[in-house]
Amino acid sequence: MVIYKDMGSIQEDPEVIISNGDGSTQLVKRFSIRSIGNETEREVFYWEHTYPAEGSYVISCNIEERNAGILNIAPPTDQVSFFISTTININVFHGFNSTPVFTVAPIDLAAVGRPYVHNPGAYDPDGDSLVFKMRVPQQVNAAGRVDNVPGYKLPHLVTSCQNSDASGTSYLRLDQNTGQLEWNAPCLKGEYNLAFVVEEWRVAPNGGAVKLGEVVRDMQIIVKETQNRPPVLQPKDTCIVAGTTLTGTVRATDPDGDLITLTAAGSGIIPPAIFTVTSSTPGASTGSLVWNTTCEDVREAPYQVVFRAEDVRPETDTRLADLQPWNIRVVGPPPQNLTATSSSGNVTLSWDKYTCQNASVIRIYRREGASGFVPDECQTGVPASTGYVLIGEVSKDKTSFTDNNGGAGLPAGADYCYIIYAEFPTPGRGASLASEEVCVVTDQDIPYLTHVTVDQTDAANGQITVRWTQPRQVEQLSLPLEYRLLRRLAREEGSTFVEVKRTRNMADTTWVDSDQNTNDQSYRYRLELYQSSPAEAQPTKLHSSTEASSVWLEVNPASGDEKALELNWHYDVPWKNEVLRHYIYRKIDGTFTLIDSVMATANQGTYTDKGTFAGLGLNRGQNYCYYVQTVGTYQLSATPSPLLNNSQEACAVLPKLLCAPELRLENIDCEAFLQTATGPPYQHVLHWSPNLSPDCTEDIAYYTVYYKATIDGAFVPLGTTTETTFTHVGLNSYAGCYVVTATDTQGRESSYSNEVCQDNCIFFMLPNIITPNSDGLNDEFKPDKKTRFIRSMKFKVFNRWGVKVYELNGSNSDELYINWEGVDSKGNRLPDGIYYYEVEVGFYTLDPAKENRTYKGWVEILR
Repeated sequence: MVIYKDMGSIQEDPEVIISNGDGSTQLVKRFSIRSIGNETEREVFYWEHTYPAEGSYVISCNIEERNAGILNIAPPTDQVSFFISTTININVFHGFNSTPVFTVAPIDLAAVGRPYVHNPGAYDPDGDSLVFKMRVPQQVNAAGRVDNVPGYKLPHLVTSCQNSDASGTSYLRLDQNTGQLEWNAPCLKGEYNLAFVVEEWRVAPNGGAVKLGEVVRDMQIIVKETQNRPPVLQPKDTCIVAGTTLTGTVRATDPDGDLITLTAAGSGIIPPAIFTVTSSTPGASTGSLVWNTTCEDVREAPYQVVFRAEDVRPETDTRLADLQPWNIRVVGPPPQNLTATSSSGNVTLSWDKYTCQNASVIRIYRREGASGFVPDECQTGVPASTGYVLIGEVSKDKTSFTDNNGGAGLPAGADYCYIIYAEFPTPGRGASLASEEVCVVTDQDIPYLTHVTVDQTDAANGQITVRWTQPRQVEQLSLPLEYRLLRRLAREEGSTFVEVKRTRNMADTTWVDSDQNTNDQSYRYRLELYQSSPAEAQPTKLHSSTEASSVWLEVNPASGDEKALELNWHYDVPWKNEVLRHYIYRKIDGTFTLIDSVMATANQGTYTDKGTFAGLGLNRGQNYCYYVQTVGTYQLSATPSPLLNNSQEACAVLPKLLCAPELRLENIDCEAFLQTATGPPYQHVLHWSPNLSPDCTEDIAYYTVYYKATIDGAFVPLGTTTETTFTHVGLNSYAGCYVVTATDTQGRESSYSNEVCQDNCIFFMLPNIITPNSDGLNDEFKPDKKTRFIRSMKFKVFNRWGVKVYELNGSNSDELYINWEGVDSKGNRLPDGIYYYEVEVGFYTLDPAKENRTYKGWVEILR
């Protein structure tokens, strides 16, 4: 355990109590104490402990009293302790493990308005991955429990200000991969605390990761006010191939022209790496890092060297520093002298014994055709973007591999290319650069299918032309030789091949397959080469070519309402259709015209025709016909190129849109309605017009009318009609909204039409006098006769002293209109005089927010 302490502190730590995490504690005496600059002492404590069993243990120590006056912790801060810990995970399956090591002390000062950086220079001796995360500093509270220090906030949140170049607000961040802590920039002088945890992760051979433990650094940052500016370092990340020497240069400059002290630490490579200052002048310093790497240095995670540049100032002045990590990745050298030879459907690879015998395996990758892949200086392995596929691996001491395609043999006539590289074991892992690419063509003395092109599209008289090449070395084969061409349906599972051509004329390499249904079918062909002699009852099959299909094109309207047609074509061929552009032809004025070209994949292509060719556009309701010409190549000198193959002709109608109608509603004249104020039932009469624009279909089967009673309700269907009008009858209220849709003869329903709504004619007025003397005139207190559409009623009456004398919760039709006869709640006559009322009325209305209204006023009873 390492403690950094102010030299002026009265706190002494000659011994501490360590909790080992297994229930035991021990008193540990200080091993050493020494000054390390910036008025800081470094105290070191060593102890040994044996754990009784596997498990996860938290080793911890509680140090009394932080400094007084820390700005980002609730006061009094000198009554808050430091609780620091390390977590270890002991597990036999994880193997030997060492915890992360910090190589840089947290002693640098910060300045107001200047960037402050810190890096612990953490590394893992076993090569495990480290992850850095901020955490809240911890303490042991008065109850003896571990918890967060009180009132903690990140230092940059204590007060707000601009960063050092005034480009934004001050910020603090910790790089989770490098451990680089940057505070740009402190706003207020004083002392601050922060803490971070360094997690240690080990990646298993199967790719899973397990957390082995963590180490905590709880540190103080002292911010001062000074005109001094810190030096600036300029390291540069790099990588190096194991077995070579790294010679790197790092430079530091000081904006104030001060001399610079330049040092390096970290990652456990200094030594054997050596860092020397090669030049030091006022305002600039240069250093050189030299490292003779070996195979043992290969690992996935980079080594990190932390350079520190501190300006040289008088003892009474504030010295500032810049710390920057330099990440050095060591990769394995590439395997050397990879060769490939082909024989009888197999390819044998050979290479030199791998230089780094601490590797674990050699991985072998294959693809058809050269990729041209050359790795960058730091690019290990074989990226998926190259098209290479892993086909096997052997131990690091092997020097050969036979590719027999998993026992099935490699198809003849293809150009197979290979790359290999080395993987290194856990925990460090890592990989090598890839070898040079090597290619070989298997068994070229075969006929290659080159064309399966549709000449004519017809359901009965369609025609396809099939072509192939002659074998290259016919003269070395025993005659006679014989071609047999077979055909089957390409898109029907279970269809079988039937022979369509047989010939012993090796120059006869074309077959025109007539009278086929190319309108509805695509076809697949196989060419076989036989050798026979008079003495043989059964000829010997020398080779079967890779099968090839005709191109099948489908044309469909684009999704949604886009004014476009989508073309999709499919094929299964042995040549490469993905390296050259395919041509799109559309029939224009009776002639097929080239309108565009696109790239495709090894098995399919796609194109969207939006009518941009020649600015002609596409018209809805019109039929458009296409064919696609695929363009491929074997990328072999012995075969023709390019290989042009046509699809069948395919047509599609660009459908017209199913457009929503335009809806109208005969609105209610409220002024006229209130003159008569009739009661329910009511009705609404709807009218609409179909959209007859050129892009809209006229084939309407029927219309559907939808209704909702309030604006926030959901539309429900009322019914369907073939007319363009609809009457909604039997309504208790005029309030409601409508939309209408059209459904065409294909069963498609349009979107909603425009929404039309009608609200009720709300009118409510109460009298100021009633004469309940049973003369039939003005005997009851009730709304004006124009009032309609009441859903609920709450009526209260109060005398002049505010005492409630009558209350009504209207439920039946009479009570909804009050009809109060000047009596109290028991039915007794109230004395003549002035009374006050409050009425809460619920109306049937379109907007639920306007349903409930309250009316207050007075009424005089006079008999």
